[in-house]
Amino acid sequence: MKEKNRIYILLLVGILFAFILYKSYHYDNLFEIFIYPILGGIGLYLFYKGISGEIENYKKTKELKYYSLTFTGILLILLNLGIYIYYETKINSETLIKVENYGVYADFKKNGEYVIKSGSWASKKHFYGKYLINDSIITLDKNEFDNVLISNRFVIRNKSADENKNTNDLKKYIVQIDMNGKEIKNLETYDIKPTRLINTSYEFDIIEYNRK
Repeated sequence: MKEKNRIYILLLVGILFAFILYKSYHYDNLFEIFIYPILGGIGLYLFYKGISGEIENYKKTKELKYYSLTFTGILLILLNLGIYIYYETKINSETLIKVENYGVYADFKKNGEYVIKSGSWASKKHFYGKYLINDSIITLDKNEFDNVLISNRFVIRNKSADENKNTNDLKKYIVQIDMNGKEIKNLETYDIKPTRLINTSYEFDIIEYNRK
């Protein structure tokens, strides 16, 4: 295979790998586990074969132009590594409040950023941004995320962990509120007695709470 063809194929594979990697941090994809080994294997093979040939050519000519494929490969590796480090740093930074329920996972970080995943188990959308917290009110920098998260304001509330026994143990959760501080009731459910369709609030359980 000619040197130029190797570079073109390596560019195609490397950029495609970077695109899929980037998209994986915004949407769940069940096929990633199969795609990464294929693209990674092709890219590494071309990179290894290219380096071997370029070292031989450089020894003969002492011209750096023969390292073009090597430089291309290094740039693509740095591109993919940069995407990985950028998003992993966001995801793994320290948590202040973490909630989940109804297919929603929200992680509010101590650095004022958030990571939200919402949707079915196989097709969650990922959202990133910044938030402010004032007393018990959390305000996000986006107004709407999906049909579950339709507000950018939440309030932290407490309720009895065992309402039937009326214990003093309190369970923390958050609900969406509008600009007037009123709960948004966008969850349709059935009341057993009497049987009727009612609107109630999505309550997202707090599973980690690190506020002092």
